[in-house]
Amino acid sequence: MEKFILNAGKVLAKWRSGINYFLEEKVQNSSTNLILFILSVFVVFIVSFSLIFGPGSITDNFPVFLILFAVMVLVLVWLAIFYESNKYLETGRHDFRIIPLRKLQVRLELLNLDKESKEQFIRLMKGLRVRKKINFTMGNKSGDSANHRILFVLFDELVVGGIQDLTGERKRSFFNLLMDSFLMNGEPLKENTLKTSFSAWKNDQEKINSRNQRKLVRQMLGIE
Repeated sequence: MEKFILNAGKVLAKWRSGINYFLEEKVQNSSTNLILFILSVFVVFIVSFSLIFGPGSITDNFPVFLILFAVMVLVLVWLAIFYESNKYLETGRHDFRIIPLRKLQVRLELLNLDKESKEQFIRLMKGLRVRKKINFTMGNKSGDSANHRILFVLFDELVVGGIQDLTGERKRSFFNLLMDSFLMNGEPLKENTLKTSFSAWKNDQEKINSRNQRKLVRQMLGIE
């Protein structure tokens, strides 16, 4: 019996994995596939009904099927609208997954942001692109480089998996996010400066100044 249960469990797991793959990768991945799938289910339902109760059952219950068909059309139209709206939602999101933080945990006053910049920073933490660039003014004691480094620490804590191991296209995408989202003391960020500062920041992680910056950022995020 135990051997039978083990083998049956493996077969069921393989069967469920195939169904999940079909539904998630083939059906849900495309609005057209989803609509065709629902229509197919509806057709199978009608055919099965006629086979069980006889062909005349469809004629006898025509008003019911007509209502079901109208509901199906409304559902399909709603799905098409829903998927189209998702396209517009995705254009407003950035490509980095942010660790979820309760709003009350975050002490934005430690970042010295004005009211509008705070609102835009909250959008950024929700995975959304900013509507207006955030004016980042923190870390002036060591010049502009300190601003960049604190920003790097901030995103190293916020982004799932951190940013220290970013390379190639992924790192360029991160720099583009910073340039699209922030100003440094009212000035635009430059890619070459970001590259230089990022490399220096990665190499200085064990220095006291870098440790203090990380401690401040973690306090601001309510991590410690």
